[in-house]
Amino acid sequence: MKKKNRCIQKPDLPGQLDIIKTDKLTDQMFYEMGTIRTAIGPVHAEHVRFDQIHFKGVAFTDTELPFSQWLDVTFDNCDLSGVRLNGARFKRVEFRNCKLTGTDFDQAVMQDVTWTDCQAPYILCNLTELRDVQFDNCLLKGANFIDAAQDNLLLGTSVIEDVQFTGTSLKHVDLSRCKFTHLHIDGEGLRGAVIAPEQAAQFIEAFGVKVKKGLY
Repeated sequence: MKKKNRCIQKPDLPGQLDIIKTDKLTDQMFYEMGTIRTAIGPVHAEHVRFDQIHFKGVAFTDTELPFSQWLDVTFDNCDLSGVRLNGARFKRVEFRNCKLTGTDFDQAVMQDVTWTDCQAPYILCNLTELRDVQFDNCLLKGANFIDAAQDNLLLGTSVIEDVQFTGTSLKHVDLSRCKFTHLHIDGEGLRGAVIAPEQAAQFIEAFGVKVKKGLY
């Protein structure tokens, strides 16, 4: 029986938000209920908290925010490429039309997180917890999801070429609409995944079985 996907919750943001600044971002700072439009970085700050924040058109430069917390947050047309967010916690967060090349989410915890129309090649999600997480029409080429834990991971029509899923179970994950020719995954990790009929041959060949065509 096919697993029924749960409804992923969106950020709970007020209709009106005042603009706030982050020019003095330091350890354990707390930002609440506001819109941020100005660039962030270079900065290194740990255990920073963001609650009900709308980031709009923000470029993060040389930014390290390990162990940060993000609750009810929207990133809209932002550039988070190369940002270090290892050990961070995300709940009801959405990324819309964002750039995240090489962004580090290692050992992060994500719950109710959506990514839509994002360019996120080579992101790092090693040892990351992905609960109710959806990627829709995203570029994830070369991303690392090594030893990650997932429950209700949705990949939609994303490009997942050359993605590393070593040590990660894709049970119940629907790959049938994804675009790829090669993945790094073992047989146990692939067990229970959903694929399209035309993808079957490439998976069989990936595990050393040759498909002989033209017999009928």
